[in-house]
Amino acid sequence: MKTRFNLKTVALIIAVIFTIGTANATEKVTKASGHESITETALSLESWMTNDAIWSTSDLTNFVEAQEESLNLESWMTNSDVWSTSIDWAANTAEANLKLEEWMTNEIAWQVAPTAETEAEGNLGLENWMINEKVWNL
Repeated sequence: MKTRFNLKTVALIIAVIFTIGTANATEKVTKASGHESITETALSLESWMTNDAIWSTSDLTNFVEAQEESLNLESWMTNSDVWSTSIDWAANTAEANLKLEEWMTNEIAWQVAPTAETEAEGNLGLENWMINEKVWNL
C-alpha cells in the first residue's frame, strides 16, 4: 500500500514537471522558422587544392615515420639474484587459529522474527495461452 502511494506520488511529480516544461513549446516552434533564411557562403577552389605537386607525391601526409628505440636486455633483467627470493613469505606468516565464540552457536542470535506481514500468493496454474500451439509455433 505504501509503495503504491509512493509510486503514484512520483508519477504525479514527473507529470507536473513535463507539463511545466512543455507549456511554451508552441512559442519555441514558431521562432525556429526564422533560422531557415540563413544562406551559406559559396565555396571556392584555392590553388593548393589543385596543385599536382601536393597530391601526386608518394607520401601524402608528409609525415616522417618516428623511429623507436630498440629494446635491449639489461643486466638486472637477467640477474637471478634479483628475481629469486631467498625468503619464503608464505612460511613466515602465521595466523591465529579460528575459535568458535558464544554468539556463533547461540540459537537466539540466528532466529529472525518476521518484521512485517507477508502476502500469501495463490498457486500458479496452467493457462490456455501457455500450452497453445499457435502461440509458440509461429
